[in-house]
Amino acid sequence: MTRALTEEELITTVARLTSTRLSEYLAAEIVIPEQTNRGLVYHTLDVARLELACELHEQYDMEADALAMMISLIDQMHGLRAELREVLSAVQAQPDPVRQTLIEVIGAARFGPR
Repeated sequence: MTRALTEEELITTVARLTSTRLSEYLAAEIVIPEQTNRGLVYHTLDVARLELACELHEQYDMEADALAMMISLIDQMHGLRAELREVLSAVQAQPDPVRQTLIEVIGAARFGPR
C-alpha cells in the first residue's frame, strides 16, 4: 500500500510545487486527490504527475490546461504500450506458423504488400 500524503506533505515532497500551482493543477484535473477521513490525500502516482507537470511548466512555460492535455496524452501512450506488450505476449505464445502469418499481415498493413 502506498503512503497517502496531505497537501502540506505533498508540497514538501514535490520541491517545485507551491500551493498556488497545486490549486491550478487541481482545477485542470492534472491530479484528483482521494477524499478520506484525513481529508484530501495524494498518492505516489500523484507525486510523479505533479513532478512532471512542474518540470514541463518550468521548462516550456506551459499553462495548466496544456499540461493536463500533455499528461493525458502521456497516460494514453503508457496504456497503449501496456496493451501492445499483452498483444506481443499473446503472439509469442502462438505456434511458429501462426506467428509468421501475423508478422506478414502486420508487415503488409504497415508497409504495404511485398
